Amino acid sequence: MKTIKISLVVLLLALVITPLTGALYSPDKDGYALAGEQFIGTSVRVQGMGGAGYGVKGYHDSFLFNPANLAGSRFKLSLPSITVTAHNVQSILASGAIDEFVDGGDDGMIQGAMDLLGTIKKGYGDFLTTDISTTFTLGGFGLSIQAQERLMTYNKKGTTSQSKLIAQLTAAVTLGYGLNIKAVPNILDIDVGVSVQAVYKAYSKTIGAVDLIDKIDDDFDAGKFFLAELPMAAGWGVPISIGANLNFPYGLSLSLVAGNINGNYKMATYGSLNDWGEEVFNTRWSDDPNASGAVSESEWALEVPWTLGFGFTWAPTFLGNIIKPTIAIDVVDVLALGGNTGEALTRAFLEQTRLGASVRLLSMFDVRYGLNQGYQSLGVGFDLLVFHIDAAYYTREYGKSIGDKPIDALSLRFSIGSR
Repeated sequence: MKTIKISLVVLLLALVITPLTGALYSPDKDGYALAGEQFIGTSVRVQGMGGAGYGVKGYHDSFLFNPANLAGSRFKLSLPSITVTAHNVQSILASGAIDEFVDGGDDGMIQGAMDLLGTIKKGYGDFLTTDISTTFTLGGFGLSIQAQERLMTYNKKGTTSQSKLIAQLTAAVTLGYGLNIKAVPNILDIDVGVSVQAVYKAYSKTIGAVDLIDKIDDDFDAGKFFLAELPMAAGWGVPISIGANLNFPYGLSLSLVAGNINGNYKMATYGSLNDWGEEVFNTRWSDDPNASGAVSESEWALEVPWTLGFGFTWAPTFLGNIIKPTIAIDVVDVLALGGNTGEALTRAFLEQTRLGASVRLLSMFDVRYGLNQGYQSLGVGFDLLVFHIDAAYYTREYGKSIGDKPIDALSLRFSIGSR
């Protein structure tokens, strides 16, 4: 009987411990919350408009925010575009880190790195994001291939020694289709669309930034560290988006988007990049043994909730190609408003609301302005034949409430092909 009791206890412990260890680096663990966000590639155009864009048509990436925007789409091809986003811009400029890097020398580089770490404040944040994408649309169909590098930050106590980095790589392929329905001639037509996205994401265990600098200063073996010593989590998901636009005269439209349906990821934890390569590609990238304690774990689920967004857009065309104004107002997650009343409802509405405006001049220049959770954004675009440059300066809230931890960002996008 005693043996049976011991066996039952061991079995119960195994059932409890296995899911916990399997989710060793899951977003509910301290330091990994940003890894659980829905994947949305950086759109400099949308960021310049405060994050609003459900009903804004005519751009190569419009269907990535609302698949209904594919209805009636013409041929558009954006060859590999590159977007680079630097975060915490004001703090970095004020830190003096850039001057240290410019001065050069080992001491200057190390001091510059320490100055950069000093800009990482308590809580979560982003440091540097790079996006590469190619998009194609024709006759209601759309295809987009995206890859994103995202260097995230976490600081538990707000001191430089507590600064940690998390490196994340994401690849996504999105296929969508949209069609237009003539409901009431000259009064109402309806765009409907659906998109399916295959996403694979991988992110590292938190890296102590100061420890990493110390390693670099002491004959750092980068290959061994990143291939055999740094644990990681990786997995895939297939989210679906469904959208609709109700189009009225004078450029008025109402949009409804159900996004990230079936958005959960099947994840696994790996002791190193070598272990991941051996599991996925049946090969190891180096012969270095794994670091002590770096072991692979069982599979686990990363849950990302679906959202229901609502948008209003006014894009009149009566001025032809000389001036094309657009005004957009989006509530990105109506479900988040449920259960709130009074001041709580007002605060939740502000947190979910995005407002944006843009003016296109002579089919060459774009000037954009927006409000995202009350934070202002500015954007510009310039088209020269098939070459396009877009820039946006904006702020994103990383705290639990508006005003807790706003971080500014500067995004630059360079592309060839359709805008």
